[in-house]
Amino acid sequence: MLEVSVSRDGTDHEWDAFLETRPDGCYQQSSLWARGKAAQGWKPLRLVVKNRGEILGGVQALLRPLPLLGAAGYVSKGPVTASGDPVVEEFVLDQLDRVARAEHILSLKVQPPRGSESVVQRLLERGARPSTVTVTPPATWCLDLRPDPEDILAQMHRTARYNIRRAERKGVIVRVGTEADIPTFERVRKIHAERRGYGPAPRGYYRRLWSIFGDHYRILLAEYEGQVLAVRSNIIFGDIVYAQHLVDNGLHRNLNAPSLLHWKAMLYGKERGCTWYDFGGIEMHIARAIMNDEPISDTKAGRAAEFKRSFGGQLVLRPRAYDVSYLWPRRLTVCMIPTLMGMKPVLGFLIGGSLARHVRMRDKIGKKATASQ
Repeated sequence: MLEVSVSRDGTDHEWDAFLETRPDGCYQQSSLWARGKAAQGWKPLRLVVKNRGEILGGVQALLRPLPLLGAAGYVSKGPVTASGDPVVEEFVLDQLDRVARAEHILSLKVQPPRGSESVVQRLLERGARPSTVTVTPPATWCLDLRPDPEDILAQMHRTARYNIRRAERKGVIVRVGTEADIPTFERVRKIHAERRGYGPAPRGYYRRLWSIFGDHYRILLAEYEGQVLAVRSNIIFGDIVYAQHLVDNGLHRNLNAPSLLHWKAMLYGKERGCTWYDFGGIEMHIARAIMNDEPISDTKAGRAAEFKRSFGGQLVLRPRAYDVSYLWPRRLTVCMIPTLMGMKPVLGFLIGGSLARHVRMRDKIGKKATASQ
């Protein structure tokens, strides 16, 4: 018999361990990520479905309270199930509907994980509509870490191999950072942000991630003659190394420290038993050009995508985000909410404009960070 438990805070080690066993169990569904987002005002709502004590699936939403009306939020790469069982998928969505109404949740943006086409179909049947605002980029670039290092190097574009070897030959050294290196990371990121024109991270953000994620979170520093040139942060979750932030201070750029950082992060992940390296998001119009074997635009985003492709690997697509309304009539309100979000600030705030602005800002920062890699 299926049973569901609902939690709203704290670390859930059992749920996180379940996610790490799933190929679609991304860290954004983990209780660790929810703890990290709590400092920015997001409140978790986690539903875990079990049968005789064994987890079969679940979903985690991150919510923001709305004045007078309840809450709104998003689900990133969920729900997650153990086997894609349609009965479990239906039960998870049923329970999410039930709890959302009981908690006075106005709407959710739901982006299912990779390979969850059946979940997409179930959302559409429930009145969901494709969202105009992304949660995370639907396209990303991934590299298989299972071959031997020399074979991984051999599949790279010759320019990528040359940059890696040149950096090593010129004396660039990459080391695994400690908590004591976080101020250096923050300093380099501030320089990078000023050069690239995006905002600084919230105070204490990286130290908080380090504290919460523990061994799942690592930073790598590229140094030359005792000076830090660039820093790469990574989240290791399940069998995937997720490339997070790559920042540099603009010095000695001819030494190609970012290329060497990517390579060393791959090797570090391989040593940890990971099988995939996720470079991060690629804009959809660029992904379509790649799929159609068309030229990629000579823009920051296009050059960033070409940089990622130079290491070898493959394009990976996830479902887009979908708007789910919990107001009656559901099919009407799910179409109205995105329109209202773009109206006057006060009205937009009352029906979820703060959520829309947050996701759009996150998307904007993500694009600038991606363009800098």
